Amino acid sequence: MSSGVTSQRRGEDPWPRMEKEVEAMMNGLLVQMQRYREVAHPTVIAEDEMFDSITAAVEEVEEMRAALDTAIEHPELFAITTEELQARAEKTRAWERDMKKALDLRAQIVAVRRRRAVAQQEDFSLAEAGTREHNDFLQQEHEAQQRHMLADDATIDRLAGGVHRVRDTAVNIKDELNTQEYVLDDIDSGMTRAQLRLQGIIRKVGKLLDSASDRKKFICIVVLVAILVLLIMFVVK
Repeated sequence: MSSGVTSQRRGEDPWPRMEKEVEAMMNGLLVQMQRYREVAHPTVIAEDEMFDSITAAVEEVEEMRAALDTAIEHPELFAITTEELQARAEKTRAWERDMKKALDLRAQIVAVRRRRAVAQQEDFSLAEAGTREHNDFLQQEHEAQQRHMLADDATIDRLAGGVHRVRDTAVNIKDELNTQEYVLDDIDSGMTRAQLRLQGIIRKVGKLLDSASDRKKFICIVVLVAILVLLIMFVVK
């Protein structure tokens, strides 16, 4: 009766099955770690694979440690000898030593990822600052060009106004010259008419003087002088 109850209370020992799986996983992990270290600059994909393998192995070794602790604390659950428990404890400690190396490697991977993220952030910040500086430079150049264009437009407007003023002045000078030419023509015509009249009068007076006495000649000369003065005044006006 006691033997039957004891067999019913004892469960199946999972260690033999789990040991083979964990042993194969740890051997594969050690090979993967060696290959990873041999690469000078592992890729991001290799980092991810190494990180995932270490994480999975950690979980398995922790389960084996929990199973070992359970067997030690509750020996009535499994029919395990003291020698077997010592062997399992040595195996677990060996796995944990290997896991310590794996965890150190995982910490290195995390540090590399952080440095890369910081470098990328700095590159992004520098690129953003460079882009902002470039945009500020372009904005300043655009504003400077706008100011130059406005100044050029103002200069062109001033030059155009000067050209219009010069043209208007030239037109006024031309009109004034034409007016002066008309005035001179009128004066010349008046002088010519006066000269012709004077010549006619002189001829008539000459004939009259030839036939007149000295007293009449003197009177005629006075009259002629008066007429000449009047003609000169008329022409001048």
